[in-house]
Amino acid sequence: MTRFVLVRHGQTEWNRVERFRGRADIPLNETGLAQAEALARRLASWAIAAVYSSPLQRTRETGKAIARQLGLKVEPLEGLLDIEYGALQGLTPEEAEQRYPDIYRQWLREPHLVHFPQGESLAQLRERVLESLRELA
Repeated sequence: MTRFVLVRHGQTEWNRVERFRGRADIPLNETGLAQAEALARRLASWAIAAVYSSPLQRTRETGKAIARQLGLKVEPLEGLLDIEYGALQGLTPEEAEQRYPDIYRQWLREPHLVHFPQGESLAQLRERVLESLRELA
């Protein structure tokens, strides 16, 4: 049976200021690089056969730290891309609430019901990621 270890990328400047990141290709900041290295050290003794990441820089940097500890390479996988926030990508919570008040409030209350304008829903994200994992298994 195939087992997956799913990890979140380290911190970026957009995480720090809580911008909607989605598919914006943002690097890790200093804190994020340190987090990635700490995680890599923690996973060094695990029996991990492969490291996959989305093609985004922040996830590749996190994956590279882990792969380096394990003597592996990071393999990019499109299906692991973050949610497509569409029109909200790059906005702060305040900006999102001002420009898209109904969507933003629903995102806080019932995120599973939101389909971002020019973006996707959590259900679409879930199906895309699960399909990628099924292909790997």
